[in-house]
Amino acid sequence: MTHRSLVLAALAMVFSALPAAAQQPDYLTPEEVKLVRDTEDPGKRVALFLDFAQGRLALFEKALAPAPSQTPPKIFEMRDLLNSFIRAVDDTSDKLETALARGGVDLRKLHGKINKQCEDFQQRIARAQESPAAASDEDLNFDLEDAGGAGKVLFDLAKTIPDKPIPAIAPAEEETPAEAEKEAPPGQPTLKRRKKK
Repeated sequence: MTHRSLVLAALAMVFSALPAAAQQPDYLTPEEVKLVRDTEDPGKRVALFLDFAQGRLALFEKALAPAPSQTPPKIFEMRDLLNSFIRAVDDTSDKLETALARGGVDLRKLHGKINKQCEDFQQRIARAQESPAAASDEDLNFDLEDAGGAGKVLFDLAKTIPDKPIPAIAPAEEETPAEAEKEAPPGQPTLKRRKKK
């Protein structure tokens, strides 16, 4: 093994040993990580990440148009803020997709909230694209396009929310050893023998 391979293997072991909270997205504050951990309801968790996205976009807008008394942030700082917004929107989509796949939840109230927020996000991103900062930096402009794309993905995913509660998707039941050995009615093979045929 080369030195580089050893270092990568060691890093992989360190990261796999970290507790789940430490593996949370690094754009979240410790308080937000705790809030996510304490929120078990899938619908509320989706709403939580949507609120995180809202907060990140507000921080980006504040950096984009600083008060006259403030020193304007560097472009890379604005890009970091915008990328935190994109990651929060992506995580909102991931949480929604997971909730839709697992079921056992009523997401109807979220549909309207997500639609309204996504429309608001798109308008605010469009305004940011017209800013002098976006016009002067190609990378920031690309990031703004990515932000619009992330919002569209979430908006489209919200369209798949059914207009009734989603039943829980039951995991496939495994046959217990006792069931496998259960005697069949006279004239029929046992479950175990039926499987072998």
